[in-house]
Amino acid sequence: MSADSTQRPLAPTVLFARLPGPDRKRHLSTYRFRLTYTNPVPGQPGCSMLWEVAGGRLTYQVALERAESGEMRWHCTCADAVYRGENLPHVCKHVRGLLDLGRRGDGAAA
Repeated sequence: MSADSTQRPLAPTVLFARLPGPDRKRHLSTYRFRLTYTNPVPGQPGCSMLWEVAGGRLTYQVALERAESGEMRWHCTCADAVYRGENLPHVCKHVRGLLDLGRRGDGAAA
C-alpha cells in the first residue's frame, strides 16, 4: 500500500442537485454546482469556498465566507438571496441545495 492511498480523497468539484426550476410551476430541474475556489489556508477569514451554479435562467455564484470571529456565512448572487437575504434566517434554494448535498457551514463535506 503506497503512502498516497492513505490520504483522504479530494472532495468532488462538480455536484448535481434537483431543485425547483425557474418556471412558474417550479418543476424540478437539474442544477450543477461547480467548485471554482477553495481557500488554501483553512481557518483564515475571508472567502472559504466559491461555487458556480448553473441550471436555471442565469448562472449564479455561492460563496462561503469565514468572519474574523470564525462564524461561517453563505452568500448567493441570486435575486432571492439579494432581496430576501436581509431577513435572516432566509436561505435561497441554491444554498439549500449545497447544504442538502452535504456541504456544511464550516466548509467541509459532511
